[in-house]
Amino acid sequence: MLRGRAFTEAEATQPGPRVAIIDEPLAKKLWPDGDALGQRVQYAAENTPSGQRGGGAAGGTSAELSKEEKQDETIEIVGIVPVTRHDLFANEEPDGSIYLPFARGFQSDVSFFVRFRSLAPGSEASTADLLRRTVRDVDPAIPIISLQTFAQYLDSNLDLWLVRAGAGLFSIFGGLALGLAVVGLYGVKAYSVARRTREIGIRMALGAGPAAVLRLIMGESAMMLLSGIALGFVLAAATGKILSGILYEVCALDPIAFTAAPLLLAIAALVATWLPARRAAALNPVEALRYE
Repeated sequence: MLRGRAFTEAEATQPGPRVAIIDEPLAKKLWPDGDALGQRVQYAAENTPSGQRGGGAAGGTSAELSKEEKQDETIEIVGIVPVTRHDLFANEEPDGSIYLPFARGFQSDVSFFVRFRSLAPGSEASTADLLRRTVRDVDPAIPIISLQTFAQYLDSNLDLWLVRAGAGLFSIFGGLALGLAVVGLYGVKAYSVARRTREIGIRMALGAGPAAVLRLIMGESAMMLLSGIALGFVLAAATGKILSGILYEVCALDPIAFTAAPLLLAIAALVATWLPARRAAALNPVEALRYE
């Protein structure tokens, strides 16, 4: 609840004051410069306006009103709630939703989401029996068409399965790309340092010690590495922002991805620089000068 209040138990179980809860997009659309709380709305036509959907949140439903109510009644807005996302790939702005108490908007099929404060693992079967008994205690004639955990509901969703499959493929290809990048970076750095063996021999012949030569080459490599990582961060962040609309359970600036990838590349680059530089610094300067 953003502002206002939820339905009272009396409003949800028996006809009473004509009240409703609307979501934020509808409130901004109808009263862009004022507060929607306490205002009254009325249906302008017999058919329910498009986009006015809803579920059983806060003891309410967005079922259609009767014909007489649609034409004559005005409904007071008592609460404002966030927008509910109904479609996984919806990119358009929602039209808005209006929620009515069950007692004033009856519909023959209703879905409830029951949340427990604590639920032991593996107790799904006993919990389902508890829910069935509870419904039978209210009215034995009420049929339960479907009863499943929220995880089972998500697993049976085709759109969500497609997103998860796409995320899995992105992960596989991303891992392969990272592995190829590590191998390629190691090879390039090792080859570039190996080509400087003759230079290392000249420096040592002029009096530079192995430790000084090693620090020089590692420092140059570290500066280049930091520049590449900084540029990569900028490009990756921009790409993440572009792809943020299709990312599933991953934010645009995912800390794991933005830590693991640069760390692996940095380790590969430093090892590829240190091994050939250490080997070249350990050579006799005369042998290093003859190195081709």
